[in-house]
Amino acid sequence: MNDSQHDLLLRRRDLVAIGEDHTIRRRLRHGQLVRVAPGIYAELERWRVLDPLARHRMLVLATAERLRTPVVFSHHAAAALFGIRLLGDWPRTVDVTLERATGGRSDGGIRRHCTGLDDVDIVVSGQVAVTSPAQTVVDLARMLPFADAVVAMDSALHRKRAGGALTTKDALLDRCAAIEGQRGWRRAHLAAEFSTHLSDSPEESHSRIQIHLAGFPRPELQQTFVDAEGFIADTDFYWRDCDHAGECDGRDKYRNPAYLRGRDPADVVIAEKNRENRLRRVVRTVSRWEPADLYPPSRMVDILIRAGLPRSRR
Repeated sequence: MNDSQHDLLLRRRDLVAIGEDHTIRRRLRHGQLVRVAPGIYAELERWRVLDPLARHRMLVLATAERLRTPVVFSHHAAAALFGIRLLGDWPRTVDVTLERATGGRSDGGIRRHCTGLDDVDIVVSGQVAVTSPAQTVVDLARMLPFADAVVAMDSALHRKRAGGALTTKDALLDRCAAIEGQRGWRRAHLAAEFSTHLSDSPEESHSRIQIHLAGFPRPELQQTFVDAEGFIADTDFYWRDCDHAGECDGRDKYRNPAYLRGRDPADVVIAEKNRENRLRRVVRTVSRWEPADLYPPSRMVDILIRAGLPRSRR
């Protein structure tokens, strides 16, 4: 959990205590603040630069401060706290799991899952109780479509994550075994079996799913290529029998300062073009697509068909 994001939250009670609560009202009128939760705000300029995951994490942190009774944050809320990426949109409510006897409706920005806690794997992160990473993605897989479930599991398994992977594939399968026979367990188990630690982004995970569903051969992931000059790339996908490499690249690498690292975007484009030219000299063919080509999936499928990649089924 990123506790530093607590610093982005402004609390009305703190300003009331020092007699400056009027500044909140004034800044709200002038559009300088965003209301995250009742009595908790964030500066608009700092809010704008946050991605949807970070915004949901802030909502969860703000909600945790307001709750008077202990809860276990779960599902989307737990995913946000752990930094687990998702394919779909983040909800406007905060997920918590409670004892079955607790009851109560989902209201006030809280979505309650009164399923009991006896078989739920719980950890303490910061100052809140939260379902473990493995429990979190399995819970999500029981309620989300297959593609969304795999994206969440891949994110939790991601080997390049700062601090290391959040969980293991064995842990995912163990969590699935613990709920065998319950609603959604089979879908979660299939997603866990399909998941991998080798996917570097939600777009790569989504591509791999569509490759599978379209009937293309299973590719090797993160295959390393080297030429006489040295390392070229770890390609997203490689079909050895066809000597064909595939890569899904977004535009962030040419726009996002985190990827540019002080470089001029034009220099990054040229470097990427040179890298692809070197790659094309060591493999027979290369296909590239953007995340937008996954909607509808037929666009990516057409790219691979035109490249000559065979299909076992339609």
